[in-house]
Amino acid sequence: MTSREPHVGIRCALRRNCAFAALIVGALGFLMMIGCEPAASRTAPGVVELTASGEENSPPESPSTQESDWFVDWTAASGLRFQYSTGREVGRNTILETVGGGVGVLDYDEDGQPDLFCSGGGTIDAVTVVPQGRSCGLFRNTGGARFRETTLVADMSGSEFYSHGCTVGDANNDGFPDLLVTGYGRIALLMNQGDGTFQDESLFAGLSRSDWHTAAAWGDINADGALDLFVTGYVDWVPTDSQPADIPAPQNYHPVADHLWVNSGDGRFVDVSDSAGVRHDGMGLGVIAADLNEDRRVDFYVANDVVENHFYLGAESLPLREVAATAGVAFNESGSPEGSMGVDCADVNGDGRLDLWVTNFEMEDNSLYLNLGDAQFQHATAAMRLAGVCRSQVKFGTGWRDFDGDGWLDLFVVSGHVRYRPAGQAFQQAPTLCRNDHGRGLIEVTASGGHWFRQTHAARGAATADLDGDGGLDLVISSLTEPVTVLRNQHPAEHSISIRLIGTTSPRTPVGARVRVKAVGLEQTRSVTSGSGYLSHSDDAMLFALSADAPNSEVAVAWPSGRDEVYEVAPHTGTALLVEGRGRLRTPPEVP
Repeated sequence: MTSREPHVGIRCALRRNCAFAALIVGALGFLMMIGCEPAASRTAPGVVELTASGEENSPPESPSTQESDWFVDWTAASGLRFQYSTGREVGRNTILETVGGGVGVLDYDEDGQPDLFCSGGGTIDAVTVVPQGRSCGLFRNTGGARFRETTLVADMSGSEFYSHGCTVGDANNDGFPDLLVTGYGRIALLMNQGDGTFQDESLFAGLSRSDWHTAAAWGDINADGALDLFVTGYVDWVPTDSQPADIPAPQNYHPVADHLWVNSGDGRFVDVSDSAGVRHDGMGLGVIAADLNEDRRVDFYVANDVVENHFYLGAESLPLREVAATAGVAFNESGSPEGSMGVDCADVNGDGRLDLWVTNFEMEDNSLYLNLGDAQFQHATAAMRLAGVCRSQVKFGTGWRDFDGDGWLDLFVVSGHVRYRPAGQAFQQAPTLCRNDHGRGLIEVTASGGHWFRQTHAARGAATADLDGDGGLDLVISSLTEPVTVLRNQHPAEHSISIRLIGTTSPRTPVGARVRVKAVGLEQTRSVTSGSGYLSHSDDAMLFALSADAPNSEVAVAWPSGRDEVYEVAPHTGTALLVEGRGRLRTPPEVP
């Protein structure tokens, strides 16, 4: 495989050859726009901008916050105020209201601080029952996990439809992360212009859709160095005059087909769904792109609602191979499909392989599939002490992350019912937090998660990032009945490193790349994934715990291009950029 040529697309070429200059000019222009525009005009409809008072780095005192809590509610201090809208107030009880929205983490201005994107949802016309979109929210991190709303400054008008999910990736390899937003009636490709603004290029890109799409993931399926796109379809719901007593079940509708688009490298995408063998019988709510069998090709796993899940293995040429049933990841342990929503993959037991994790409907256990190698998995929910954990809830956003800095991946799940009056249940439900017992199983520690974890919510999407740069992973959650919540990690790792990969021959966002770090008595494995969780995108940076008194730690990177590189890092808390082929670590915001 040869390195990607820089002349693919005129605009892409200009940006790639002048990335640093564009960053400086864009940042200056961005700051000028912020400084010149009146504060009142910068606030998007439905978004109230808050400014944290004082300079202290601690949240307001609260009797419900304990020193031992893993997280503290940082929402008020963060300056972020945004709430997803469903249209429930109209009283039509449509299935559209159940899906909710997600959160995306991206450093859109490349200043080294993770910014936040929040999908907006919409309302439902009381007479026509036609969904009406509302603007999504974009929030710039000004440092210390404090945010300023920049929705109008950044021109997020392309997101003004009934939106659900989002995913982040550098679609044109120009050095600036782009946004793909899903929803009812369309999907939107918002291309980062490198000057603090975004442009809706969906029509030019050939991504115009009028049906209902939920989750999305980027991944290079043909090894040409450009990110391709997988988007899940949900159900064929259309507005009617009927007014059911409560939310109808998805079984009442026909599925909407999933789609796979190949990136042509010139800003356009080609629909290859049929030639790729993408199935049309799923009701997709989650998708994750990763290299699950370590062949350097991106794979896609799709979490479907009430029907069997799908698993596509990457291949040298199309079609992809759909192997969910033979791989052991289509059904639960009893061989039945479940109401699957959230999805993640991670090395749960420390054996170096990426395992699959799926959150499911009420009275269904979540599904943990341990990776046995050669694209074979074993259902291990009970074996890892997760049987019965949050079984009674309707589970959505999720992720495996090292929250306590011991090198082992812990687990969070956020929940909330889809029916307003569920029999024997509550609409708002408790979240779940579990500590990894060194790969032997999980121990539930929800009560120690903090005040937010001790309450009930109608939560949906959630994302993680080290928002304040202290070496601890923080949480951002979108809910149906309350504003987006920011939870700050109270106990960051004393010694850690956050590694961000930049591809050169591989896509600049190298989905499928794998990093291994030997430290704290174990080999920690992390991977660049896309689409994980529920309708959300967590930060691409991978956090590793380091030993304070140990010599330099070994970092091994397996790039999608086939290149293998080994580096050494000193034990310290910070973030490092690893550029493919350069063999050294760099410190942001020094982006090539």
